[in-house]
Order: sequence, then structure tokens, then C-alpha cells
Amino acid sequence: MTGKNFLKRCWKTSPQSLRCLLLGGLCLLRAQKRVTVADAAPLFVCGAFRSSSGLAHSARLYAQHQQRMGADVLLVDITATMLQQRDFSPAEEPLDPEQILNTRGRGTVVIHANPPQFQLALCKLGKDFLRGKRLIGYWAWELETIPDIWRQALQYVDEVEVPSSFVQRALQGHTDKKISVVPHAVPQPAGRKTAYAEDGVLRCLFVFDAASSYERKNPLAALKAFELAFAPGEAELTFKVSNYQADDKAFAAFQAACARVPGVRILAETLSSAALEALYLRHDVYLSLHRSEGYGLTIREAMLYGLHVVATGWSGNMDFMTGALAHPVSYRLVPVNMTSGSYKGLKATWAEADVREAAGILQELRRRLPNQRADA
Repeated sequence: MTGKNFLKRCWKTSPQSLRCLLLGGLCLLRAQKRVTVADAAPLFVCGAFRSSSGLAHSARLYAQHQQRMGADVLLVDITATMLQQRDFSPAEEPLDPEQILNTRGRGTVVIHANPPQFQLALCKLGKDFLRGKRLIGYWAWELETIPDIWRQALQYVDEVEVPSSFVQRALQGHTDKKISVVPHAVPQPAGRKTAYAEDGVLRCLFVFDAASSYERKNPLAALKAFELAFAPGEAELTFKVSNYQADDKAFAAFQAACARVPGVRILAETLSSAALEALYLRHDVYLSLHRSEGYGLTIREAMLYGLHVVATGWSGNMDFMTGALAHPVSYRLVPVNMTSGSYKGLKATWAEADVREAAGILQELRRRLPNQRADA
């Protein structure tokens, strides 16, 4: 385990009350006496730009959209501050925090980091930089209940932007500040599916970040649905996993489970944008039996590439999962019951997808998709 992963594990397993106390004190020391103004240029977009995580990808999409809209955007990399793996080379080189700390005056700061990393970013930027600037947190949460550390973070922001109405509802009852739904600005890709399963083999894909919780992403449910749906040789399933080092024990168990099912492979290397696009286009179906999503960015991307999506019909993905490509799977709400990590101790529920129904949908897609035009 790397030193950074050890620090992350220690942080996640420490009592939430202790984390709130430590971060509250640090933020009050570093970010107090901040005077806010109306939205003003320049726009400082802070995110883990040198990471391949989903949070980092959303920050890049946000910055690119703002640039297309003509905003004066400065990218600020907080990969190290967020304790993220530095495993991605962005097309546009971002600034390090030290390069902007002496910047004074007006501006708008959007921090793409959930609490408690959000508070760590505040501490890094400091009160002198933040004074006089409008502060927006861009947050994505996956449950209908928020932790104490999120409630604490609300006191520091002027506004929160969220990717879905699901996240908006979770936050709105805890503040009178503006909570705006700003969906991920996923551009229409250059490539798009033209046909499905031309050789008679249905190819399924699931892309997930292991650091975002195996329990929430629930890849074993996708594996089970695939196993129930197909005989050997009828279909293939690819799991693209990032940050597999986040939980070595869980990843080893996942590898063992996949090895028992014919036609399943795991890709764990970091892919370039072009390679990731090629991966989507080689597949026919996107299979996500997640227990909850704040948005479901990879689901959205898969639909834009023209893949059929078989996914749990609950949480943030239901803001956009409509139309002929969308196949929502029935579910029942169950208690979260996590004993570690970000969801520990929360009295919340999430969705348990109907695996047999998902398997039936996959079987139906295999019957009707081969050689069908993607635009039919």
C-alpha cells in the first residue's frame, strides 16, 4: 500500500466527529473573514486534474465547458491535496496551488471536491486568496442523507452546484443557500456506434472507480446478471477499473469472482481519452447495477456513444436515462449498513437492483441487437 493510500485509509476509518473537529478548526484558521462579491472573473476551477478518477473527469468537463462558453478560466490542480493518485496527464497543464495563492481581488472559485476533501482544499488555498472571491462547491453525493461533515462544509460556500436533482434534494433541506443543478457537460463524441454484435457476440461494459466503493458501484451484481443471462461464447463482459489499489483485498476478491465466469475480463490500466472512446465503441451494452449514483457519468457517456444501457432505475442517472437506449432495472430500497468509509453510520437506504430482471433484459438485447443498425 502506498503512503498516500495509507493516509486515505487512516482518514476514512477515523471517527467522523474527529474529522469534523479537525477540519472545522483548520478551515476557520485558514479561510475566516472572507468577503464575498457577485460572480466575477477570473474563474478558478480547482480539481484533481492530474488524476484519472471520476471526480477529476467531471472537473475537466466543467472547465472545458466554461472555456467553450468564453469564460476566463484558470485550472488549479489539487490532486495531492485531495489525496488522489497522480496518474493522468491533462491536455492543458494546470497551475499548482502555490502559483495562485498570492492572487488577490475578485474572482469566482469552483472547487470540484466533496467534503472532507473540500475542506482540505480550502485549507490549502487559504483565507488571503479566498477573501473577496465567490466560493462555489461542486459536489456529488450518492445518498438521500448527508453526513455531518457535509453539513459543516455548507457554512463555507456561497453556493453549491450539483450534477443531478437527486443530489439537490439531498442537500436542499440543510441550507438556505442556493443549490443549483449543473449537469456534467458531456460533449457529443465524434464516434458513435453504427451496428451491434456483428459477429453474434454481445459485448457488455462497466467502467468504475474502485475508490468510489465496491459496495456502491456493485460490480458483482453486474457479474451475476451476466452469468445468469448467457452461455459461454454468447457474450463478453469487460470491467474497466481505475484506482484498483484503493482496496487490495476487495480487488483480489473481485478478480477471483470474475475468473470463475467465462467471457469476463478486467482492464486496470489508465487509458487515454482516445483509448477510452475506442473501448466504449467496441461494446454494445453498458451494464451498471449500482446501488446509487450522484449522476452516473459513465452511463451518460455510454448513451452518447450509442450503447444500450441496462442500469439500476434509481438515483442521479434517472435525470437523463430515457429513450430507446435506456433499460432501467427494477430495484428495492435496502439499508446501507456500511461499517467503514464515507457511508459509515448513516441511516440511509440505497437500491438493490433485480439481477434476474437485468439478466432477462440482456438476453432480449442479445436476441434482437445482432446486425441491427445503431440508428434504427
